[in-house]
Amino acid sequence: MQPRATVTASSSGPLFKHHGAVSRRRLSACAVVSIAALLLLAVLAAAVLAAAALPPRPGADATVSALRLTSLSVSPGGSLNATLEAVLKIRNPSPVAAFAHAAGRAEVYYRGALAADADLPPGRVAARGSEALVVQLTVLADRLAGHAAQLYDDVVVGAGDMPLTVRTTVPGTVTVLGLLRRHVVVLTVCDVALSARRAGVQSSSCRIRTKF
Repeated sequence: MQPRATVTASSSGPLFKHHGAVSRRRLSACAVVSIAALLLLAVLAAAVLAAAALPPRPGADATVSALRLTSLSVSPGGSLNATLEAVLKIRNPSPVAAFAHAAGRAEVYYRGALAADADLPPGRVAARGSEALVVQLTVLADRLAGHAAQLYDDVVVGAGDMPLTVRTTVPGTVTVLGLLRRHVVVLTVCDVALSARRAGVQSSSCRIRTKF
């Protein structure tokens, strides 16, 4: 009886070589995906840490860039009919944060008395962008009844300049890199000398404060 032949498959054969190459390719692809995911997480983590490390800055600042009388009439008795047009400029200095603001409020004071107010529309200011809001305000005579004599002296008798204070309140949300959100309120107080005889504002100074 002849001995039976035994066939032993070598690990270096073509079949094993093929499976080994496939396994190595799969491991290589998994490694690439894992490294890419880790790099992406590292970038996101670095962006979040960088944004968190930034010093507190207002999401925007708001200033009165223009204020003019569109109509004005004052009687010797102090009766006043006037319409103001204000241009509020909202500027976002941040290079990474967008500022979306809700409806705000604008108020105009004459010698401490509320003379007019109006709502500000909502909007959005991109990073390093700006927005101009045009607001029409009607001045009501009954709000200035206690200052009729001063108003007549300022507009008619004096140089024609009215000392006004414009206060604006703009609430909104700062969004950093689409990830971090922070609610802010931008408060602006502008002291304005508005001329009833010459076009526009003669002088102005603004103070800006941001509440986080």
